[in-house]
Amino acid sequence: MEFIYITKRQADILHFLIEKYIEKAEPISSGLIEEISCFNVSAATIRNELQELSRKRFITQPHVSGGRVPTDKGYRFYVDNLPNSGDLLDIRWQKKINSALANISNEPREINKTVAKLLSDLSENVVITGIADEDDFYKTGLANLFESPEFREINKIFRLTSFFDEFDKVFNDIEKEFFGHFSDDDTFEDINVFIGKENRHPGIKDETVMTAKYNLPSNLIGSLTLIGPTRMHYEKNISMIRYTTEKLNNLTRKI
Repeated sequence: MEFIYITKRQADILHFLIEKYIEKAEPISSGLIEEISCFNVSAATIRNELQELSRKRFITQPHVSGGRVPTDKGYRFYVDNLPNSGDLLDIRWQKKINSALANISNEPREINKTVAKLLSDLSENVVITGIADEDDFYKTGLANLFESPEFREINKIFRLTSFFDEFDKVFNDIEKEFFGHFSDDDTFEDINVFIGKENRHPGIKDETVMTAKYNLPSNLIGSLTLIGPTRMHYEKNISMIRYTTEKLNNLTRKI
């Protein structure tokens, strides 16, 4: 894999740009970065750094006179450098997860259904939960995605709807692709993140996929797949998945 050096200031500007793009859902200009950031450098310096980030393919400029947006490569750098802790999850989300899991059933399929609905509602993304090595899964949240600006184009709606409808047929291949990346050395706290074209399935090449495993009663293993736009709240979603799976692992030890 090609190594491309990125300075700390470039990394900080990239992080800032991605956070603002996630928030605003529109290209971010150098003027906005200068106006609301704390980099204490000139506008010319910010423009030069953005040009370098574009040259290194971490960001792109959809229109010549417009702002910049992250590329899959930019998101990958961002995700790989996020803090690795579920403790970062906002206390509001922790309380909602704790409440939903407080009186959870001891039946594996009901647990999966509860988890899928919970995380889909909180993340506003598609969530699919399953039982590993069994053709048994629950999927929810497609309507959530259509509220995002990314899915206002009819061709994108059709592509994602087709993928969702065909999920039953391709489940085994998808499960092998996503969960095959777990090794024997992985723990159930590990979360895999596949961004954009890292997903080999043509139906989700413009989306981000997060996967995780967790314990279920009766010595079963649960699988969780979250699918959403590449412009998603990565830190929040990763933290929610990690927090939820840790809670489930603790609960199932008592069942």
